[in-house]
Amino acid sequence: MRRLLALSLSLLLLLTGCAGTPQSRETGSTAVVSVLGVEPAGDGLRLLAAAEGRGEGDAFHCDSQGATPAAAVENLGNRGDQVVSCAHVEHLLVARTAAGALPEFLSYAFQEPQQSTESQLWLVRSDSLKETFAGEADPARRMEVIKAQGKNRQGFCPVTLREAAAALARGEDLLIPFLEPGDQGLSFGGFALYQEGTVTRWLTGKEALGAALLLGDRVHWTGSVQDRAMVLQSTGCRVSPRFEGDQLTGLSLRCSLEGVLTGGWKGREADVSHLEQETAQAMSAALKALQGAGADAASLLGRAGLAKPIRWQSLSSQWQEGFPVLPAEITVTITVAERQ
Repeated sequence: MRRLLALSLSLLLLLTGCAGTPQSRETGSTAVVSVLGVEPAGDGLRLLAAAEGRGEGDAFHCDSQGATPAAAVENLGNRGDQVVSCAHVEHLLVARTAAGALPEFLSYAFQEPQQSTESQLWLVRSDSLKETFAGEADPARRMEVIKAQGKNRQGFCPVTLREAAAALARGEDLLIPFLEPGDQGLSFGGFALYQEGTVTRWLTGKEALGAALLLGDRVHWTGSVQDRAMVLQSTGCRVSPRFEGDQLTGLSLRCSLEGVLTGGWKGREADVSHLEQETAQAMSAALKALQGAGADAASLLGRAGLAKPIRWQSLSSQWQEGFPVLPAEITVTITVAERQ
């Protein structure tokens, strides 16, 4: 049984250098980190770890510092008789002041064979994570609502460490969802536009919704038709390039949505044209923000190429110069589902 326990703990201790269980003593209780925070500390990094309080137990917090991600994680490993396991980190929160360390942290994480690359990556629109991990609050439980939203794609598209690392390795700009600390805990604030190691713009409100739709994921949210609320879910965004001869002249973006009036309805037609216009305007605002930054963070080039692969050479050769000023025709179509 002891051998089985040791093997189980060694498999759990992952993400970073939460290396192995010390052999010099009996292992105590294990705190399995589900939320890990990163903020700057002098010339290095400070990591803040939180594990859920189990049963009537209090939440577990600890922190460490190091000149590199590896050193900072190594210092998380043991707290007296407590073994700190980073094997199941579900959320990695990065303070905006630590955004420059993200490539280094991702590079380190991918050198660890046990690292979970499906951990969700978040930026926090704050200079430090003090409010997020302060006092007796349980940040792991605070994230439960955010976690549920991530699963249901409510208004944002979670980014995993794997997806972020792949984008940065290709030299691409990235839209990363960000959180804002407040009186009620953490809330989704929008998207951070991440370019060359720094955040160049925060997309909030309609821009954030538009960005989520541009990304093409199946996000859903609540809109209004006349005096009634409607639950909306996107079914994707199709991107097609427009040409005149060999000259790229614009983009066609077609977004399809499904809507259900709250409380159901009985075949009564609903005029959704105003809501379609509002949604198209949100997408247009997000696109203008990306074009203004020269950032194709919604991978529009690749998707336009898939729509017309025969035009790929002309499309790709004109994209970098043309994208910031490329006109776009955005069409939103809402189909109202009948529910009794």
